[in-house]
Amino acid sequence: MKKIILTLCILLLINLSFAQGIEFFHGTFEEAKTEAKAQGKLIFMDAYAVWCGPCKMMTNNVFPQQEVGDFFNANFINLKVDMEKGEGLDIRRQYGVSAYPTLLLIDAQGAVVQEIKGARNAEGLISWAKTAAVPNTELSDKMQTKYDEGDRSPSLMRSLIKVKAAFNEDYKVLFKEYLNGLSEEQKLEKENANFIFDQTSDIYSPGLDFFKSYGDYLKETKGEEVYQNKLMGFAKNSAQVAVEVNDVALLNEAIAFMKSYKLKNAPQIGSEMKLGFYATQNDWNSYDKEVTKYLAKYKKGDDKAYREVSWNYYMKIDDEKKLNKAEKWMQSSIKANNTYENNLTQAYLLYKLKDYSEAEDAVNYALILAGDEKKTDNAQILKDQILKKLNKIEMTE
Repeated sequence: MKKIILTLCILLLINLSFAQGIEFFHGTFEEAKTEAKAQGKLIFMDAYAVWCGPCKMMTNNVFPQQEVGDFFNANFINLKVDMEKGEGLDIRRQYGVSAYPTLLLIDAQGAVVQEIKGARNAEGLISWAKTAAVPNTELSDKMQTKYDEGDRSPSLMRSLIKVKAAFNEDYKVLFKEYLNGLSEEQKLEKENANFIFDQTSDIYSPGLDFFKSYGDYLKETKGEEVYQNKLMGFAKNSAQVAVEVNDVALLNEAIAFMKSYKLKNAPQIGSEMKLGFYATQNDWNSYDKEVTKYLAKYKKGDDKAYREVSWNYYMKIDDEKKLNKAEKWMQSSIKANNTYENNLTQAYLLYKLKDYSEAEDAVNYALILAGDEKKTDNAQILKDQILKKLNKIEMTE
């Protein structure tokens, strides 16, 4: 029983990088709109207040669920905004938010596509979000009939492609047919150019040739940053597919794609893609080699980054040599920033290494640093486990 409680408390203590729920965008609303435009997605906004009970319920019980994460991460740019501070104050006035949570689907121009007030369970939340993208079935059937009868007009083709995209169906064959039916002049017409830009989504998309041929045009009309973000989105989408199907060749192609277009921060992002891939495939030897280089090159002096990686080692790795490496990282992190969190993470690593005396010193020091300002339940549980190993107390089952 104590071991079960310890495990549950550990999972609550650290927000692991392998979380299966909704991945929320870390940036401003304006930055989220830019990302939504680059990826051709809507923004899902959780407009909340910190005191709101139903908001906390969704944050703790609904958003972390895998089925919710799978749907929302694939279809939306997800954003949480506190309506009572920072830019949330302006957003609250702009959209007339008066109840919490208010859940919004917003397009890249900032227009509300759909809105509901109040908490929903996982099934209800997904069902609500799907209706924003799903077209009218009767109208879709009529469009399909016209297509089957030979209509290949650009407007009909665009509508059919949108239908397939809304239902998460593969539309690459239809998209290629649409592109082949356009003259070079038609491709540069605003409606067609915008559509090609929006529907191109990965490094294998038929629309990629348009980006290669008309890169200067897109930079001029969309802006350099939007163009770069869109290309980065192709690479990220392909890397995600690589993770899902365990295809390291596709992962390497996505990384090579970023480098070929000289995208901003491509080497660092490529390294992060590798880390995500190795972690989800439980390839901890490759993860260890890559993360060691990554931390030294991109996160030097960032004790939080080292702590999060060290925690992954504690949770996922049993190799003593690797655990010792992580413990040394925490020694350096403590020298740089002597915090409760850093000392507690070191204590966990020492405990797993069976260096119980040192682990006891580390957890005791963490408790001293915590004072009265932090919850220390996890540290206390770990301390009890250590004392039991040292035969200093008899624990009750």
